[in-house]
Amino acid sequence: MKYRVEPQVPVSDIIYITMPSPLSVAILRTLAYFDIFDYPLTVSELWRWLWPDPAQPVGEVTVEQVQQALKFDELRGRVGMVDDYVVLTGREGIVKTRSDRQPANVRKWKRAESAARFLELVPFVQLVAVSNTLAINNARPESDIDFFIVTSGQHIWIARFLVTGIISLLGWRRHGQKITNRICLSFYITTSALDLSPLKSAEPDPHFTFWVSQIVPLMDDDQTYEKFRAANPWVTATLPNAWKEASTGRVLAPNSSLCSIKKFYEVFFSSPIGIPIENWTRNHQMKRFTNDTTGKSKEPGNDVIISEDVLKFHEEDRRGKYNQKVGDRLKGLGL
Repeated sequence: MKYRVEPQVPVSDIIYITMPSPLSVAILRTLAYFDIFDYPLTVSELWRWLWPDPAQPVGEVTVEQVQQALKFDELRGRVGMVDDYVVLTGREGIVKTRSDRQPANVRKWKRAESAARFLELVPFVQLVAVSNTLAINNARPESDIDFFIVTSGQHIWIARFLVTGIISLLGWRRHGQKITNRICLSFYITTSALDLSPLKSAEPDPHFTFWVSQIVPLMDDDQTYEKFRAANPWVTATLPNAWKEASTGRVLAPNSSLCSIKKFYEVFFSSPIGIPIENWTRNHQMKRFTNDTTGKSKEPGNDVIISEDVLKFHEEDRRGKYNQKVGDRLKGLGL
């Protein structure tokens, strides 16, 4: 019997192909998402918004571990540092973009806080929060200010009617071509609909998950923001560190005089005298929505929702576009 002898390959010549660690994958996924918004992250922000691959869980991770992971050979040439920011290689220019946007964001926050103070007067408003790009200080100078509002159950119509009226009287409501620094009042829910998982456009819906996790409360009655977070555990299932840090640093201290006025009107609109007024506000708004033949309210999907617990008016819901973009970035990174 003859045997074939294969030539021996020196150990030093063997090339070992290693897959990136779960933490490295999570870092790349997180940077890829924020890169589509030209938004570099500090190390602590990278830790907070860490987006692991569900197939490669990372477990409990500290900021220090993320800092060390950025030095891994497997991230060399793919990730870099510019000043205090982490970026994908070749995207160093977005650090200046973030810096350039800061002055405009400061002005927008002042407007948002002033508006929230006025809305403290409105009966049945439980939470006023900033959402979208301003929530992470990444709004463009020409952009508006998105509000997310939670009302008491069964009172969404009167609350929306009065909120719209006050913001309009102040001259701060977004409409038509009046956009810059205007308040966009396009998303209301009641305390009966705090769980937003039914509003996902797909499964998974990474952009909506980031959006929900990033809202910043300005006016918070009866710890509604904490109740909101508790009602959405699916967020931390995707972004495990997103709510480990408090987002309540901008909550306005309650004004006792405004709160007293608000409570008075809550009693009034709940009385036999006030109930017909509230019913009229519902019918008036529903009539306007019914006559709207150009919007998406009659189309399937979650772009526009009109119900007793959710009023969502996103005629151009960009979630699909953003989710597609981040998917393309991940493919470009080999993930």
